[in-house]
Amino acid sequence: MKTYNLFSLLLVCLLFSCSTSEEDGDGGGTTNPDADADYTLLLETGSTFKSTLLNANAELVTFNPADSKFETIGTPELVYKDGTVFSFYQKKGSCSGEILKYDFNDDSSSAVVLFDDLDDCDLTAYAIAHSNEKVYIAYGVENGMANDDYFIRVVDLKASENTFVDVSVSKKPSDLVFTNNRLFILTLDEAVTNENFIVVMDASNDTMIIEMNLGFNAHKLIKNTDQNLIVSYDELHTLMNSQTLSLQYVQYQEGIEPKFTNANSNNFDDTGRMYYETTPGENSIYPIVPAIYDFGENLVILYAYENFLTEAQRDLEYEIETTTMVDFDIKNDYMLIGYKKKGAQKGGLLRIRTGAEPAVIDNIDVDGIPHSIVVK
Repeated sequence: MKTYNLFSLLLVCLLFSCSTSEEDGDGGGTTNPDADADYTLLLETGSTFKSTLLNANAELVTFNPADSKFETIGTPELVYKDGTVFSFYQKKGSCSGEILKYDFNDDSSSAVVLFDDLDDCDLTAYAIAHSNEKVYIAYGVENGMANDDYFIRVVDLKASENTFVDVSVSKKPSDLVFTNNRLFILTLDEAVTNENFIVVMDASNDTMIIEMNLGFNAHKLIKNTDQNLIVSYDELHTLMNSQTLSLQYVQYQEGIEPKFTNANSNNFDDTGRMYYETTPGENSIYPIVPAIYDFGENLVILYAYENFLTEAQRDLEYEIETTTMVDFDIKNDYMLIGYKKKGAQKGGLLRIRTGAEPAVIDNIDVDGIPHSIVVK
């Protein structure tokens, strides 16, 4: 098939700097050389989580001297991102926790204390999500039997007091996505079949409306630019229409799987291509490298550092150990790569022009390990 031939050509080009055809394309949109962008870079610094502000245009990224309004917090156990809005879950001792919902567009926030109502402290939080008015957390509580009791706690952010409802789930929840006024819950039947299911909750009344069998080894849920769902497996992904719940299966060719099941970054450009980090196999000496997956073409493109950075840049100037996040600057049409430096709790942000011949735009060192970035 043409897709896989094109993949092979692009992979060879990226690894060995060959020439390319017009089909190869460049970035996700149209480059605007005069575009200014504001970045908020979220950094892990040991046991804390903080942000730093950056100014960027098509030629240079610099530190913004202004203080970020996002206060430093403990490193969260769970993070959910939807546009410029993040939810962070932190465990506060054995019996309680807290969710901070923060909008980096206007610096508004809501904090919710959780689980201090429970007598049993043996609980585990599995996933979080949010809508405009609610936050959701999937958790399990030990009951002394073979299987825990599982719930989705729904917290109303508009209420004057800490108002919530616990909705029981029959199987272990592992991931949550909110879209189209519905909460989609990925679950695992650990007790009987070891199969995965997706449960759909109507957000207007917090009731379950359907449960669908997804088979084995479904890893995570991703919301795409059409507000629909991607269910990721190792060998395929399933596209689910969030309104009709219809399914479309996309099988990968063996040996060129996109491998985004374990990625922390799942960010999209204006054409719907996804930017993420992945394992390169034999295509790079680095354990994790940036990648782009084109869902329309069923095409994955690896960006091995060896192709667009010299050995001196990789080892001496940037000191790259591994990739920690990947995103996209839609204003300037650049891939944004966060990386950890060798042997340090520090990192950097690298901007590159994508395509068959990647080009470095610039780099900035930061005091922490990049986790996520917000582009405004």
